[in-house]
Amino acid sequence: MNNQAPSMLKPALISGAAFGVAGAIPVINWINCACCALIIGCGFLAAYLYSKDCRAAGTSFQPGTGATVGLVSGLVYGAVSGVLGGIISSVFGLGDWEEVINQIQASGAEIDPEVLDQISGFMESSGSLMVVLIGIFFALLFGAIFGTVGGLIGGSVFKHEPQVAAYDQTPPPPPVG
Repeated sequence: MNNQAPSMLKPALISGAAFGVAGAIPVINWINCACCALIIGCGFLAAYLYSKDCRAAGTSFQPGTGATVGLVSGLVYGAVSGVLGGIISSVFGLGDWEEVINQIQASGAEIDPEVLDQISGFMESSGSLMVVLIGIFFALLFGAIFGTVGGLIGGSVFKHEPQVAAYDQTPPPPPVG
């Protein structure tokens, strides 16, 4: 026990990368429809891993520390899932934009034709790169927010203070009298 706080980079990278890959896989990423469960789980796992490192190093682990490691892991999650999701979307196609518009109109939703023309023009002019960049931005944003929430929950569950050995305690000074 060296009483020096360990690096939170390793737990954040492990958790963020593992959950980021899962978040990029179609169908598995639907788990995020349940209150961003994958991202919260990412922060929670990072907090758990970091709390183990803190316990081994003899340092305290508090909810605020869990939130910090959750934030870092959420950013790693966002980067990994955003980039991998973009690659998967580019390889397998983003879907036909005209088909999306047809489905919206078939659902009975009233959308101003000018808005549809503007969106269609944007999609045609920017191409799939802009859509991928927007996806990465939102993956980072939601990763930061919900990773922090997961880390805060994990910090509350796994918080601890280091044990103080009996020989480390100094006796009180004698009374002055």
